[in-house]
Amino acid sequence: MTARNKQICWSCACLFIIGMVVMWSLLSCKTESKFDLQSIPITVYVDSQDKPFTRQDLGYHFNHQRGFNYVKLETPRDMGIIQLDSSYKPVDYHWYLKFNNWFARLQHDNGIQAIDQGENHDCDNFAMLYKSLASVAGYKSGTSMEPACALLVVRQHEPFGGVPGSGGLHMLNLVLTNNGWYVFEPQTGEHVLLQDYPNEKHIQYFIM
Repeated sequence: MTARNKQICWSCACLFIIGMVVMWSLLSCKTESKFDLQSIPITVYVDSQDKPFTRQDLGYHFNHQRGFNYVKLETPRDMGIIQLDSSYKPVDYHWYLKFNNWFARLQHDNGIQAIDQGENHDCDNFAMLYKSLASVAGYKSGTSMEPACALLVVRQHEPFGGVPGSGGLHMLNLVLTNNGWYVFEPQTGEHVLLQDYPNEKHIQYFIM
């Protein structure tokens, strides 16, 4: 199978899984709880006039190890990059904080907590739920632009966000704001700039 076919297969698989995660989260809510999409914070982008973030920009950031405002990164040059849409928009940092708080309340109110985890309730489910709901917020903003929210697959050599450093594969989120790239642990709400993320050197895949 060619590299292009592999990328297409990965893209289809990711889209299918993300859709299944949203369905899982909606159907798994207890009847007395509310999966309150009405209150989702509508995405605030950095500037509607800014040039969208494209594959070329991803190449600049990660192939040349340059982050926001030319900050030096230590991300692997050979990490897999899968882009599901053609372009994205950075989000406002204050919206990012507001959305994170909303996501935490949503988890609490609906009993979607990072405890007693099974295969359908572990790190990848939380990360894909976060990315899917960020897309819903973008849709509700009335624009056709996808927010710059990605999935990261890493080797968790160092502890971060309440997750121990076991060396195994782990999934979490990466969001581009006007303050920089932020790694977000959706199970606990902890976040940090990418250049300060302890597992920055161990990123395996970037899926946006």
